[in-house]
Amino acid sequence: GRRCYRQPVPDQPLVIALCPDLMMRSRIESGLDIAGYRLRVVGGPVRLAEALAEETPACLLIDLEAGDDAIALIERLCTDDSTRDIPLAAFAGHTREDLIDAAREAGANPVVARGQAAMGPGKVVTNAIAART
Repeated sequence: GRRCYRQPVPDQPLVIALCPDLMMRSRIESGLDIAGYRLRVVGGPVRLAEALAEETPACLLIDLEAGDDAIALIERLCTDDSTRDIPLAAFAGHTREDLIDAAREAGANPVVARGQAAMGPGKVVTNAIAART
């Protein structure tokens, strides 16, 4: 059969997600598409910086298990003049209360379990944007 790919609508709000996990990426992408968001996924902090230099997203979504420096990255994003006004949500496995607590402390809001981000990424992003307004 023929596959039909929907082209992104230019005025859809952009979400930039730092998420190296391919399965999680596809779940986030389909959920955000349904919720009316456009998604750009990056695999690491360097690519995230490049993406932020090109476009200002409506929200950032960070996988806390993407690397050892996820918390430091969130602290930088939440304090840097160029990014501190961008809503930032994060997620981690539900057993990683250490990361979840540290991300909240660093400024991410909301911080949710991986399953919650996979099942309802649109709601997570909408809540992050609402928390900043």
